[in-house]
Amino acid sequence: MLKISGTGTLIVSSYGAIHPMELEAGQEYMVDTGHLVTFEEHLKFNVKKVAGWKSTLFSGEGLVIELTGPGKLTLQSRSQDSFLSWLIPLLPKQTTYVSSSS
Repeated sequence: MLKISGTGTLIVSSYGAIHPMELEAGQEYMVDTGHLVTFEEHLKFNVKKVAGWKSTLFSGEGLVIELTGPGKLTLQSRSQDSFLSWLIPLLPKQTTYVSSSS
């Protein structure tokens, strides 16, 4: 996580569309950590695992964040993991060339 403060314009990028949300006081929202882009500092949050520790440690998956309002957050419609899962099979395979000398 990065903490940003100061004045001026902040530019962020995401995988897919950015969806703004506003939580009311006491309202809870749970989201996969790969879809969370930003949230206000005063929002309460708790990171939880939803899979076994082995799965979480070795794959990086299985973590969600539970946010409690009031406050604003933004979500991305796609996650980096799902984007890479789609992209990697489409990349060209590396070819090894063997040269012969005469």
